[in-house]
Amino acid sequence: MRLLLFIMINIIFSPLLILGLIAYTYRLRRHSIPHKISGTANEPYAARLFMHLAGTREDAVAYALSGHLPVYSKLVHYSLVKVSHLALTASGFKGSFLSYPGPRPSNLATFLSHRTAFFDGVVTNAFEREDNRIKQFVVLGAGFDTRCYDFRESADVKCFEVDMAPTLKAKVEALTLAGVAHDHVNFVETDFNQKTWFDALIERGFSPNLTTFILWEGVTMYLNEDAVLETLKLVSRLPMGSEIAFDYFSGELINHEPPYDKLGPRMTKSAMRFYEEELQYGISTRKPARENLENVVRDCGLRVSRFEHTQSEDPPVIPLYCFASAKTYHN
Repeated sequence: MRLLLFIMINIIFSPLLILGLIAYTYRLRRHSIPHKISGTANEPYAARLFMHLAGTREDAVAYALSGHLPVYSKLVHYSLVKVSHLALTASGFKGSFLSYPGPRPSNLATFLSHRTAFFDGVVTNAFEREDNRIKQFVVLGAGFDTRCYDFRESADVKCFEVDMAPTLKAKVEALTLAGVAHDHVNFVETDFNQKTWFDALIERGFSPNLTTFILWEGVTMYLNEDAVLETLKLVSRLPMGSEIAFDYFSGELINHEPPYDKLGPRMTKSAMRFYEEELQYGISTRKPARENLENVVRDCGLRVSRFEHTQSEDPPVIPLYCFASAKTYHN
């Protein structure tokens, strides 16, 4: 009944929804991408925004930013976001793709919910520990992430958001227009493929001598292997107990190998066509997937502390997507 009501409301307001989708796509293709503002940053943002609309995961800052971000213009906000909010609220529908923490195993429809829950959990656990407390929080490839804004009342945590200059500038403008306090966040402009992020952080007040948590969500797949490994090696130089949380695609998907020899080319083509971004990096997820990751991380001077994946690990199926965190273990 809830699903039926949700569908009926969407049908009634379909002209507005279609208008919103057209405006969204136009803003993405004709504004964001030409101005070098990350297009892929909209995907995790949209997941958190619509989970907030459905009432499954609260994210008031994500909602406040809607209407002010490059793709989420006023028109998109009122014709797409507001109408979706009405349909979700009136029907009470909370489909699997809007659930939180989402089903396990996850799939292509629910992996963003899974990913969001994984990183929420890792961040929460890191900041709740009593020994060797986290003193710095860094979001690498911050995009439109909103987790830094949970730390406004904590003077003990220094917050940094690192991304390409156009994306950061668009975000700061949106935060200002939305009236979201952000003076506690240090915004750091860099280019990950140029490997300058660590020095850029230090120039903005980051201390390599303080225990640090780094959130690196939705980034590795768009970098080359050298940039990914160099980042992990730089993290290994931080004090013992520092941690980095990240995600990655199956190496088989990236290399178009079975069982993703058909899906891989389609996803690569879609990423280039829609976002003009290239899928470059992955780690083999053939069984044992965790061991494959541990080999990579260990060579960079870190140890895997948490690991989850989508789908199954039983042949012929292998995980499409993995989430992990790794810690430093020496001074």
